[in-house]
Amino acid sequence: MPAGKVSEAARIMAETHDDFIIIGSTFPGPDPLIEELAKLDAKLIFAHGMISDKKDDNLIKLLDDIKSRGIIPGIATHNPVSTLEHAFEHIPYVKTFLIPFNARGMFMGEQKKLEDIVNSHKDHYFIGMKTLAAGKLEPLKAFEYISKHNICCSTIGMVTAEEAKISTEIALNVLQKP
Repeated sequence: MPAGKVSEAARIMAETHDDFIIIGSTFPGPDPLIEELAKLDAKLIFAHGMISDKKDDNLIKLLDDIKSRGIIPGIATHNPVSTLEHAFEHIPYVKTFLIPFNARGMFMGEQKKLEDIVNSHKDHYFIGMKTLAAGKLEPLKAFEYISKHNICCSTIGMVTAEEAKISTEIALNVLQKP
């Protein structure tokens, strides 16, 4: 979300790294901050889970606004099974989803059902969040688990530079296998 120092940090990274791509999430308040993300040249913007999980007209308006700017619209969800089922049926142009996905099943709801949904929709892109299960999983176990599913990308929270280094190295080794 483009709040606080995030926008400033994103601008600096974009100016100093040729391969830096901004993927954002809308703000769940009255101003979703799409304009701010567009100014940062975001390539993909997810509707925040607090909006997506309501599955109402506000979600459609938000996604249409994102799409009208030439930006890929995506759906983030905290209630993945029902929100994905709704999106596949009612919003077929959305192909990218940010979902909780981890070996412990934490935050996933019905883990087996979500795994089946993800693995059976090869024409969609799923980005796993909470892949370390809020710090309860070791990175190696976490990335081995997601590598067995149709997860194209993973987000993880990192507090220290050492955590970032270790997690990134493990992720690259596990997820870049042929």
